[in-house]
Amino acid sequence: MPEGDSIFRLAARLRPSLVGSVVRAFAAHDIADAVAATLVGHAIVEVASHGKNLLVRFDDGRTLHIHLRMLGRVSVEKPRSAYWMPRRTSHQLRLDVGRVVVVGNRIPVLRLLSAGAEERAPDLQSLGPDLLATELDDDECVIRLRALGKRPIGEALMVQRALAGIGNIYKSETLFLEHVDPTAPVSELDDETLRALVKRASTLLGANLGEGPRITRKALTGPRFWVYGRNGRACLQCGPSAAIERIYQGAPPGRSTYYCRSCQTMPARSPT
Repeated sequence: MPEGDSIFRLAARLRPSLVGSVVRAFAAHDIADAVAATLVGHAIVEVASHGKNLLVRFDDGRTLHIHLRMLGRVSVEKPRSAYWMPRRTSHQLRLDVGRVVVVGNRIPVLRLLSAGAEERAPDLQSLGPDLLATELDDDECVIRLRALGKRPIGEALMVQRALAGIGNIYKSETLFLEHVDPTAPVSELDDETLRALVKRASTLLGANLGEGPRITRKALTGPRFWVYGRNGRACLQCGPSAAIERIYQGAPPGRSTYYCRSCQTMPARSPT
């Protein structure tokens, strides 16, 4: 499931092969052939990530914007031949720079932005701070979360205009490790708690930038995650007396949130 760490790693994997290279061939199902052809001969100057967004920037100011969401995939292949330059591609995306060919499929957001359009694109400019930024502005993150008012924190953490990069896995794991009830409205959480959630999410994402499977629980045995995907199983902190629950949050059909009702009690609830 691509979250901020996956896109950061993808950008890092593409950067050595793409930056400084000249486009030899480019084709994409969602981009007209005549427009795609105008990229040929241009150099790639930057490959960056912001949250869940991959941004490939060219020397003429244009940007290839890719968002994989749940099912999109991008991979790197070796070219079949120095002379093989197909007009059409079976892949949704094919970017050939000679040394390597970047291909992609099932990408829900794939667009070529004209020079200056990246700075004007509402969906990109409204993004919150990147949780993997070298210098993360905790205060700005808290302000953006606070603006979501009574929205449940389990939904708020997924709002990319508040925090960029967090998805279902890190949402559930962050809330568990900070003992926060995912159904608690943002307005009931103090700034210290919100800041702790931001820092925890950033730390978890940053710990998964290397090779190997994603983990949030460092243990020699047992599950890789504390709660994610563990519906009905014993809480690893409370023991067999408490089972992990799965709820759905957000607009129907909702996004999965896993949590332990026994130990995730912040803020404290009044007896009913």
